[in-house]
Amino acid sequence: MKDLTPKERDWLERIEREIDKAWDDLTEWERRFMEELLERFKRYGSATQISAKQWAIIARISEKII
Repeated sequence: MKDLTPKERDWLERIEREIDKAWDDLTEWERRFMEELLERFKRYGSATQISAKQWAIIARISEKII
């Protein structure tokens, strides 16, 4: 896997800023997934490793957030 592109990093930063507004609209599983993802992103920044399958899930969840 590769480091995040600037566009991917910006997308995650936007999700991080907006997620609280949509928190109640997320399922328990989506909340847990996003919490774990954003914690990894805070820790590793652009070096965060995200698979293609995870990106598909992020895209689906982000429709509720952004």
